[in-house]
Amino acid sequence: MRYKEWNTLTGEEKKSTHWKHHPRIKVATIFSILFAIVFAVALLRIFKNKRVHVNRKPNGMEAFSVAKMFIKGKLKQPAMASFPLNKFEAVIDTAKNSYNISSYINAHDNTGRSSKTTWQINMAYTGGDWADTSSWRVVNLNMSH
Repeated sequence: MRYKEWNTLTGEEKKSTHWKHHPRIKVATIFSILFAIVFAVALLRIFKNKRVHVNRKPNGMEAFSVAKMFIKGKLKQPAMASFPLNKFEAVIDTAKNSYNISSYINAHDNTGRSSKTTWQINMAYTGGDWADTSSWRVVNLNMSH
């Protein structure tokens, strides 16, 4: 029902008309639906990329997670390797985008024995998504038992 029609009703007809047919309810419903759609689109755009990696330099923990990918690439049995959770040393020079990370790994050799191997990697961050290994260049990698 439109306002024009609503205004022509008598008081008794207005009282007997169901509240859903009131013109204000329809306008409020339309605006509520439009607001919900705009709000949902805004939230989807905000949360589209949960990890914000671009346009900032990675910290030590992020560099450690990338370094683990490079180290696993050098192992014969990477699926059997285990890294310490947060035990690593990082020397970071953000002016030169240089990251020196050192830690250890428990890796299995060809015979299946587990051994503790220390490693040190010197990486250069080249820009872009820090979680992508193509955004890094390995300068030096040392692994020793």
